[in-house]
Amino acid sequence: MLTHTRPSIPAPTRGPDPLAELRAARAFLLRLADRGRPALDQLILDVGALAAAEQLTGGDIPEELRGHVTPARVQAAVAGAAGDGEAAARCGARLLIPEDAQWPAAAALTGTVGLWVRGHAGLEILCAPSITLTGSTAASGYGAHVAADFGGELAAAGRTVISGAGFGVAAAVHRGVLAAHGAAVAVLGCGVDRAYPAAHENLLERIAQSGLVVSALPPGTTPGRHRMHGCARVLAGLGEATVVVEAAARCAAMRVAAAARDLGLPVMGVPGPVTSAASVGAHQLIRQGATLVTSGSDVLAALSERERLAADTAEAWGLTPQEL
Repeated sequence: MLTHTRPSIPAPTRGPDPLAELRAARAFLLRLADRGRPALDQLILDVGALAAAEQLTGGDIPEELRGHVTPARVQAAVAGAAGDGEAAARCGARLLIPEDAQWPAAAALTGTVGLWVRGHAGLEILCAPSITLTGSTAASGYGAHVAADFGGELAAAGRTVISGAGFGVAAAVHRGVLAAHGAAVAVLGCGVDRAYPAAHENLLERIAQSGLVVSALPPGTTPGRHRMHGCARVLAGLGEATVVVEAAARCAAMRVAAAARDLGLPVMGVPGPVTSAASVGAHQLIRQGATLVTSGSDVLAALSERERLAADTAEAWGLTPQEL
């Protein structure tokens, strides 16, 4: 059922694609992944992506998925995946999947079905040491200033800087990275072929010129509140640590911090004025154990200390740090 889509799903590299069949299967599965995610992840883990796609398109929908995946949704996903290649080609995007050599090695991305990517940077920047910076869309002047400083400093230190694409902190982070001529990665909560918010179309194009724009959602997907959890998971999973620059008590940045903690990744927070509602969330995270940082160098020092402690612990137990 997916045969006609196989040649049209763009691979990360040019030339014949030995993973064409698998790439088409994952493009289809991505169209089902925004709902019933844990059950779909488990099915893919149990039988593999290709077998999972064949099972679902053959009408054999596991009971634990039936509340989210209906035969009609499967047919819609097949039809949607058939057009994804053309939509991706129009914006220069390609589908990166876990079986690709360029897939980030981060264990936190386990379960991610695939990533649509566009931009002129080499995909190796997704595998390089990276930091996720997040914060409020309603950033104060202080928050925007600090976000740009952190982004520029980390980029100048050779780190890939990951952030969202919204107003406030994310926009300031990317502008700081671009000013430092660093590698910026913008994670979208919509299709990679869309500019959201629309006011950031030029900013996203600038990011794509020297970095990457990434989405775990199929081309053409519109933003939606129910998709925010998946976006937060990708944001957190791409970085080796998440830094919350400025956040109110309830904002999307707190979801990213929660995702990082769920994935076992370090969370750091930037303190702000105690009179500012925009810093309540960051202060809350610090009280809960997030590392307090005031500069990009603090972030790098905290990661170095974490790595040293892991190495010491591993040596004491006769293990490698990766085995801890």
